[in-house]
Amino acid sequence: MQTITRRCRCVTSRRKPAVVEAADGHRRLTSEDVARAAGVSASAVSRAFTPGASVSPEKRARIVRAASELGYRPNVMARAVATQRSNVIGLILFSETNRHHPEVLLALSRAFSALGLRIMLFLIEEDEEIGGVVDHILSYRLDGVIAAATIPAEHRAQFDRARVPLLFYNRSDQADTSSVSCNHHASGEMIARHLMAGGHRSFALIRADLDSLVGRERMRGVEDALAGTGGVVAADFRGDFDYDHGVAAVRHWADRGIVDFTAIIAANDMMAIGAKDALVQQGRRVPEEVAVAGFDGIEAGRWLSYRIPSVGQPIEAMAQAAAEMMTRRIAGRTAIAEQRLFPGLLQTGFADAP
Repeated sequence: MQTITRRCRCVTSRRKPAVVEAADGHRRLTSEDVARAAGVSASAVSRAFTPGASVSPEKRARIVRAASELGYRPNVMARAVATQRSNVIGLILFSETNRHHPEVLLALSRAFSALGLRIMLFLIEEDEEIGGVVDHILSYRLDGVIAAATIPAEHRAQFDRARVPLLFYNRSDQADTSSVSCNHHASGEMIARHLMAGGHRSFALIRADLDSLVGRERMRGVEDALAGTGGVVAADFRGDFDYDHGVAAVRHWADRGIVDFTAIIAANDMMAIGAKDALVQQGRRVPEEVAVAGFDGIEAGRWLSYRIPSVGQPIEAMAQAAAEMMTRRIAGRTAIAEQRLFPGLLQTGFADAP
């Protein structure tokens, strides 16, 4: 039988901590090793690495120094079991959103990191995947979950039973659940009025074919603004939130001789970019003959070759609000569902009159 030997010695704050060794080189360092090296109790080591715990500055400095010299790191998972807190927030995000809006994940990560919390990302391709993702999420000891996707009532109930706070990001259709969202209806009104101020009256709309709350609200806002100011919808197309369907919309109208519009409003910027490329390919001048606008304010839409008028989302402000609301729920300071709506940010691009 192999014998594992260790050599360690306790030291005071004036002596250098001894290196804790294992004969097979594989034993993990523990808080007891740090306690012996720093000349303190194991509970003192635990308190030193627990935010807000009571330990003198001198003792904390001695423990941190000993841990650093030994190469010790606290076991976050073990602490989660002991404290019932993981300091990790789950984020359900569509893969498409993560591809075209990486700033969403970045802003949320920054906002929660500032509060000592980390983000665990769960990507989905379709709404139908939600059930499996929820089961997977609940197998972790997460402090809360942010969902940038619609979650049916039966799955929201699973979070309630597990006592895991749930917050929706960029959708506000669930009155019984807290949410942070851009005001998509007002954003639709904003982009339509901006184009009408440039002299446009005849519009083509590229809607989201998916059962998307965001897409529906944006186009409802566009239609409400047009109805109130004499604008008309001369052409309509439904497609997915991607470049190819923006191209497909323009080609569909051209094939049918539908060209009596001076502005296109797409449900997002990727569709708008596709529509602009298709118009240019057909020899139509943009924006002189046809203005093209979208939503989200993505970086590509601001490139010089596109300059798509758009309504962006105040992502940093929304992330800060999400972090604030979630930490209040985790701490048990509120159980009331709260919905916060943020106004969109108009990016004008080139929306000249025809």
